[in-house]
Amino acid sequence: MMPSLFSLAHPLSAFQVWFVVYVYLLPLLLYAAWASLSLMDLMESNEASWPMLVFVMLVPLVGGAWYLLRRARILSRSARVATVVTGTVVWLVPLLVAIWLVGRPLGPKALS
Repeated sequence: MMPSLFSLAHPLSAFQVWFVVYVYLLPLLLYAAWASLSLMDLMESNEASWPMLVFVMLVPLVGGAWYLLRRARILSRSARVATVVTGTVVWLVPLLVAIWLVGRPLGPKALS
């Protein structure tokens, strides 16, 4: 049986830590930030409804980002766009680079 690509078994490499952070931790942090900003805006506005609350909480990343870009009113537009766009770029650009490096002929072994 092959070990998981995402395990932190020895030998631990910088590439493995980087990949785990961008695959597992950063999406959770983005979800927490976007959902909390969306929920704060929903609670402060008079538009709070159960379907919108459920959508923001149960559709990870997309729900909070959609609400911030389309429906949020309390935060300024530039702050909302900067939060979503910067978070997306910081997450996806290094992740795509990592996926490209893994897809090369030698994979992550060539980096160590």
